[in-house]
Amino acid sequence: MALDIFGRIKDILAANIDELLSKAEDPELMADQMVCRYEDAIKDLLGSTASIMASAKEAKSRLDACDQEIEKYKTYAERALLDGNEEKARQAIALKQEKEGLRPTLEQTYLTVKAQAEKAESDYHKLEAGLEKTKARAEAMKNTVKTAKVKNMTSDVQSRSVNAASGVMNKFDQMEEKANRMLNEAEAKEQLLGRGSAAAELEALYGDQSEDSVEAELRAMKERMK
Repeated sequence: MALDIFGRIKDILAANIDELLSKAEDPELMADQMVCRYEDAIKDLLGSTASIMASAKEAKSRLDACDQEIEKYKTYAERALLDGNEEKARQAIALKQEKEGLRPTLEQTYLTVKAQAEKAESDYHKLEAGLEKTKARAEAMKNTVKTAKVKNMTSDVQSRSVNAASGVMNKFDQMEEKANRMLNEAEAKEQLLGRGSAAAELEALYGDQSEDSVEAELRAMKERMK
C-alpha cells in the first residue's frame, strides 16, 4: 500500500507538470491542485499505516501469549512430577512442545509485520515532511507568478508567462526526483525484508523431528528434580 501511495505522488507531480505546459496562464491553480492531491494521498497512507501498525501489535500479543502458554505447561509438568503423576507430566510436556512448535512461525510473523509497520511509519513521516515542502514551494511559485504579472504590465505578457511556467517546471522536477528516490528506497527495503523467511522454512522442513522428544524432556526434568 505504501508503495502505491508513492506511485500516486509521482503521478500527481508528473501529471501537473504536463498540465502546466498546456495551461501556463494559470500556474497558481495548478499548484493548489497539486497540494490538494498530495494531501489526499497522505490521508490514504495514514489509514494503511495505522492498519499495519495494529497488525504488528496483534502479532506481538499472539507471540507473548504463546510464551506464556509454554511457561504454564512447563510449570504444570513439574508440579505433576512432584505429585508423582508422570502421565499428567507427559501430557503437560506434550502441550508445551506443541506451543513451542508454533512459536517460530508466530515470531517470524511478528518480525515481518513489525518491519513493515516501521517502514510504513517512516514512509508516512517522509511524505508528511514532503507535503510541507510542497506547500512552501507552491506558495513561493505563486508569489513568483504574482511578481511576474506585475512585471508583465510593462512587457510582453505572453513571454513572461512562458518564463514563469519554465521556472515552475524546474522546481517540481526536483520534487519528482525526490519522490522517485523515496520510491526506490522503499522498494529496496521491501526486497531486503523478503530474505528473512529462509531460515524459518529450513528449520520447519529439516529441524528436529524426533518422536521421543516428550520422553527425552521428561527424563531430563526428572534428573533435574532429583
